[in-house]
Amino acid sequence: MANIINWIIANIENICTVICGIILVSSLIIKLTPSTKDNEVLNKIITFLDRFSIAKTADDKKYIEDAKRNMK
Repeated sequence: MANIINWIIANIENICTVICGIILVSSLIIKLTPSTKDNEVLNKIITFLDRFSIAKTADDKKYIEDAKRNMK
């Protein structure tokens, strides 16, 4: 278990980069598709990730809520 934690700590920048890249590509694909089901899935993922966010100011929350509204 300690090895896993050490690996995560050592590679946290790469992990965050990959997660952001996946969300970016997913958002672009979702904007191109007419279905709303994929919008709902991405909205749930963003809501989940928001729980771990350090961006907790009112402006940050407003930006996140605006982004969620634009996906619908």
